[in-house]
Amino acid sequence: MQNGINTPYQQSHNPISAIGVNVLVVDDDLVCLSIVAAILRAWKYQVVAVKNPLDALATLQLGHNFFHLIVRDVHMPEMNGFKFQKRVQEEFHLPVVSEYLHP
Repeated sequence: MQNGINTPYQQSHNPISAIGVNVLVVDDDLVCLSIVAAILRAWKYQVVAVKNPLDALATLQLGHNFFHLIVRDVHMPEMNGFKFQKRVQEEFHLPVVSEYLHP
């Protein structure tokens, strides 16, 4: 480590561990959903992946105390990512991050 910054070599030999952190991933694109879920699982996050925001809201209602973080797409059918994020933050008070934004 130089000046408090990890080099790529150090990062690859000190894997991130997020054991016990439960993440809900929401994306209607199954390829993106699979990739994001696989990356998070490789970092030891516990992942639940759903393909639309309405299923995600139903999942949260069943186990909202289970999740620590939501990762969502922006462009989704039935409800866009911004409306979804607003509902999640108002109803469940969970942090939501966007996995992708178009310029």
